[in-house]
Amino acid sequence: MDELPTPLTPTVASAEQELAQITQRVEAMRAVLVRLLQDVVRAESFLEHSQSVQLLEANEQLVLTTLDAQIDSESALQALDAAARTSGLDPLTQLANRALAFDRLEQAIAHAKRQGTQLALLFVDLDKFKQINDSAGHAIGDQVLQQVASCLLSAVRESDTVSRHGGDEFLILLDDLVQIDDALAIAEKLKEALRVARASNVDWADLSASIGISVYPRDADSADALIACADQAMYMAKRQGPGGISFFVEDADPLELSPATASSKSAAPAPSLPALQRQSAELAQLLAKQEQKHLLLQEANEQLVLATLSALDLQTAAAAAQQRQREFMAGVAAELNNPLSPIRIAMAALGRPPDAAPLLPHAQDMMAQQAAQIRGFVSDLLHPADAEERGKAKLLLMLRPLDLSALLEHCAQLCRPLLDQRSQQLLREQPPEALRVQGDAMRLTQVFSNLLSNASRYSHEGSSIQMDLQRSDTHALIGISDTGIGISAQALETIFEPFGREFHAVGAHGSGLGLGLTVVREIVEAHGGTVRASSAGIGQGSQFWVTLPLTA
Repeated sequence: MDELPTPLTPTVASAEQELAQITQRVEAMRAVLVRLLQDVVRAESFLEHSQSVQLLEANEQLVLTTLDAQIDSESALQALDAAARTSGLDPLTQLANRALAFDRLEQAIAHAKRQGTQLALLFVDLDKFKQINDSAGHAIGDQVLQQVASCLLSAVRESDTVSRHGGDEFLILLDDLVQIDDALAIAEKLKEALRVARASNVDWADLSASIGISVYPRDADSADALIACADQAMYMAKRQGPGGISFFVEDADPLELSPATASSKSAAPAPSLPALQRQSAELAQLLAKQEQKHLLLQEANEQLVLATLSALDLQTAAAAAQQRQREFMAGVAAELNNPLSPIRIAMAALGRPPDAAPLLPHAQDMMAQQAAQIRGFVSDLLHPADAEERGKAKLLLMLRPLDLSALLEHCAQLCRPLLDQRSQQLLREQPPEALRVQGDAMRLTQVFSNLLSNASRYSHEGSSIQMDLQRSDTHALIGISDTGIGISAQALETIFEPFGREFHAVGAHGSGLGLGLTVVREIVEAHGGTVRASSAGIGQGSQFWVTLPLTA
């Protein structure tokens, strides 16, 4: 007799409640995001540049929070799915119940149809099990069923599905069969496993199993038909005696089929009223199971639609954020190309106390060089030489032989005022031989000055910064190390990307625009080199290594 549908477990109810709460939070966050985006558009028209950056960062944080909520929602969906799968187990044997087995069989058939493979279904019926129930009682019978279930599981592959079909009947789904004879070999293995188990269990008496085998697509192409064919093959196996094995044969003699099938082919008296009532009750149970399955599928479909809509919303928000980043970067380029920027820096220097007057000529020279570098870099970004390459940031390099030791000494002098201001010491190591590269002096000065200034800004006052120059086969290796605030493992993955930020470093001695390391990477790669960053973690310093090919 079919089992009643298993009610939802507390795990499923808890997962559904958690999913509903997370969905409400996601909707609330989405509404807040829409309002904030509207406020950003209105505020950007009259706020200063620094306030716009703060609003942009707040917007990015809100988008990240929304993504985290979406991940939590997907995790809850996975938990709900796991709970639903757990509820599809037979309570006695903990095997898959009939509904779950039917669903897996349909999935296996669909997979075999796509891949052009075949599968087999084994219908296992225990012989003389009724005698165990009658003589030893149902409690012993339940224990025997549990032992048989364990025995069947141990005799098949992990990818196969063993389910309890009802009473003392079991179904075994063998997926991805190479050849049909493999199904017969597994059936023989099941018989041997049962024989060995029977020898060590006194409660089993003369228990054995009759096994019927049907094969997809040879015998049938649907789950219902495949189960019916395996059932008929099992009755043919019973005709051979206890422990028989038989494949389904379509043209078999009706006398070789099950008693129920054989009797249906001969004239039979009309069914009695109790029989009709029993059939009606069985049909009602079957319809109830089908209705429950339909409701579960409908609910799963609704959840899938909601997840798809959420993904589309997030994709739209990401595209809008990317567009805002492009517009912001264009504004940054325009600001950097404005000659008023170095003029403002010079004015700030002129306001320093008189005791700093000897530094002003050096500072003036340094600012003039930096302004020339910025104008040249931005000009390359805004006006690429090839009209077909417009829209792509392409660097124009003036290559000539360069002595790396002299270049690094020049960069150290440029950063000396910042190091002295923070009472920091620059330690240098270099080989006795001269290492020369073919490069653009202005661009490479920009690279190493940026790395040195970053090391100073994100290190403590009075600390030491190490700059090493080494030879590695045909390449020069330049390393800049500090003992400062360090870089997290998550930030290391995106530190060279535009607007890549280490959040614990925001606000430390002035926050940059998030473009410096991106420019460093582009310049180094344009010279045929590489740049990489490493750190043991937050608070444990950082190291940057630049590799450049040596010239002959």
